[in-house]
Amino acid sequence: MNRLRALLTLAAAPALALAGLVGNWIARRASVRYFLVSAAYPGYLHRGEAAAFCRYHAQRHCRGRGVDVGAGRWPFPGAHAVEDGAEENAYRLKAAEDSLDYVFSSHCLEHLEDWRGALREWRRVLVPDGILYLYLPHPACAMWHPEVLRHHRWQPEPDRLAGDLTGLGFEIVETSLFPDAYLSFFVVAKKRPAKGDGTPGT
Repeated sequence: MNRLRALLTLAAAPALALAGLVGNWIARRASVRYFLVSAAYPGYLHRGEAAAFCRYHAQRHCRGRGVDVGAGRWPFPGAHAVEDGAEENAYRLKAAEDSLDYVFSSHCLEHLEDWRGALREWRRVLVPDGILYLYLPHPACAMWHPEVLRHHRWQPEPDRLAGDLTGLGFEIVETSLFPDAYLSFFVVAKKRPAKGDGTPGT
């Protein structure tokens, strides 16, 4: 009996090891649901560099001195790259108030818990009429949804976001309602000058 148990243990060990490896790999990639849903979408959505799909359009609006918040390995041309650091991050930019011509951000805002707080900080550093360019995952793509892609904290929606930006002191310049080739959408807004009491202008 002991010999049989030992043989069964030896036979089962490789299978258990393989199952452990597969389980760890799936856990690192987010969830089983992610794999099931993402199989319906093009492979290039998994490789990053989302900004490549909006760069030429963004360059029409983002000129002068600016930052790319959440730049990753592909910062917006000419922009100062901002990552999640101790001294500078999405919630705290080093730039002075009213000092930047634009803030560009691609597929970053959906990762932030306090995204409205981040937008207020981005508005702070913009000059009056400075440009905010956001490129974000479109809700039509189920792969982006927070219940599937767990590091996404919320799901931006074109109409809702435009309304929130207006309430935060921005004027909408241009927005796309439908998903593009990267299953994403953009919002271009400019900073309205503050009223005399320091609150966002109307």
